[in-house]
Amino acid sequence: MPTPKAPAGLKTATRAPTGRSRLPDHLYAYLFIVPVLLFILLLVVYPIYYSVNISLYDINITFGSWKFVGLAQYAKAVLDPAVHHALLITAVYTVFVTVFSMAIGVGGALLLNEKFPGRGLLLGIVILPWSLSTYATAVIWRFLYSAEVGMFNALLRDLGLTHQAIDFLSARTALLAAAVAHSWQLAPLGMYFMLATLGVVPDDLYKLAKLDKLGAWGRFWHVTFPYLKLPFLIQMVLVTGEAARTFDLIFFLTGGGPGNATRGLSQEIYVETFQNLNLGYGAAQSWILVLFILVITTAYFFLLFGRKRRESKGQLEGGRA
Repeated sequence: MPTPKAPAGLKTATRAPTGRSRLPDHLYAYLFIVPVLLFILLLVVYPIYYSVNISLYDINITFGSWKFVGLAQYAKAVLDPAVHHALLITAVYTVFVTVFSMAIGVGGALLLNEKFPGRGLLLGIVILPWSLSTYATAVIWRFLYSAEVGMFNALLRDLGLTHQAIDFLSARTALLAAAVAHSWQLAPLGMYFMLATLGVVPDDLYKLAKLDKLGAWGRFWHVTFPYLKLPFLIQMVLVTGEAARTFDLIFFLTGGGPGNATRGLSQEIYVETFQNLNLGYGAAQSWILVLFILVITTAYFFLLFGRKRRESKGQLEGGRA
């Protein structure tokens, strides 16, 4: 069959030479990667290097002197009772916030996963605490805890549970009160993580669990929670990091007090760095805080993925047997 010819008057399209050779693919890749690497280098690597560097010096701002002391600042921090107290406060506060926010997140996700009137409106309302600034959260909860005009005291009096105002921000309860406020702000993000995961859990698994006569807790533990492990871990890592390094919420809510009842390691770093102007010692304390967060978050990953690896290995060996 003859090849059809182009109509008269039409010219076949030809690619005009550009005069420039096309760059190899690897050079194109470098063009995209290099700016990102420079950005990371300037905004991440250099500040880390600078922070580690000043932690090795005893800096006198008044005279502008830098005296190299090596690891002496870290040794001083390890032996400092104020750092011990601040680290204990940070650990207790982190546990409180993690437990409260994870409980609220999982419970709220299970509730919002159900179908009921007004669910769409509630989905929009529950994210509001997370969208607020930490300063706004501290101001709101300071009024809620107030002994004079606070809602909690008013509610307790109206219910006849107390006739005397309760100081929620006293030395005995201030840390717990701050943890509740912080959990209220952090929980909605994890709630949405887990709610998105709950949408992919097959309904047939719940039906089979009911046939096996599993109760509500059994269905949650054996059917729901295996799907929630990854978002649960992600939220735990985020909450732990936020709780351990928090400064602004406690600063605006309690100021680190009463006394030093809520003075965690972030507050201790602030005092040493910006009030006492002991830059090297403050930097050393900040790296102790980084190590504290790193140890906890690494333990989370080993706890989840280490157990999963052992289970997979056991299944593989059982199959071979």
